[in-house]
Amino acid sequence: MRALIIGCGSIGNVLASAAQEMPEVDRIYITDKSEPRARARAAEYSKAKITRYDDESILKTINEVDLVIEAASQEAARKFAPMCLARGRDIMVMSVGAFSDDDFRAECFQLARSKGGKLYIPSGAVCGTDGLRSAAGRITEVRLVTTKGPNSFRDVPYLDERGIDVSQLTEPTVLFEGPAREAVKQFPRNVNVAATVSLMGMGFERTMVTLICDPGSDVNTHELHAKGEFGELMAKIDNVPSPSNPATSYLAALSAVSALKSIASNVWIGV
Repeated sequence: MRALIIGCGSIGNVLASAAQEMPEVDRIYITDKSEPRARARAAEYSKAKITRYDDESILKTINEVDLVIEAASQEAARKFAPMCLARGRDIMVMSVGAFSDDDFRAECFQLARSKGGKLYIPSGAVCGTDGLRSAAGRITEVRLVTTKGPNSFRDVPYLDERGIDVSQLTEPTVLFEGPAREAVKQFPRNVNVAATVSLMGMGFERTMVTLICDPGSDVNTHELHAKGEFGELMAKIDNVPSPSNPATSYLAALSAVSALKSIASNVWIGV
């Protein structure tokens, strides 16, 4: 297998390291908006080769690989997912919030169906998605409560506009309550989990999200609650934040690695 990893952030780095150790992966192509960062990362792995971050170079690499992994941003997902799927190429998307755009989601899903390329969305940093996926269509309520420390909520325009300085908080404070679509729009670096839960369950309008900043927390906590014909689901996880990006949970990167291993080996357990 040959894979292209778009993005050298916390998730991209973990993926590159894992791919280096996988016998099924022959070549890793790495690209990033920062070419020096991409070169530095590629130099760490014998299987890695850099791809320049421009449309021509990336398109050429897409045509040469078996799997593209977006691990950069919603902007990158919106740009490269259709590019891959239109050519029948498989892509794994980590910036799941991009799919809150109904037109974009419909375009990607239709391209996957018509062109044969597979669209993979890992479960990310939340637990309980297996039950949510199984019960889809028979769910009456989905609620996600996410609690993170102040470092995860810095430089968020939504909070700045409301005069909320997370560094000054002294107790757990609700920063947002509302539908997942609005949460994804206002907190794009924090709520890929909300997007994943929405896609698996009741959609972006009916999935309710609460975001809490806890100045005493050193973990990223996600509590998933769902009710329906199947019964009631409650799942909670306290995630260790990624050392290089406190807004991202380490488990999100591990879920991507797990998906990569399943794709490379053609063995899926728990689907």
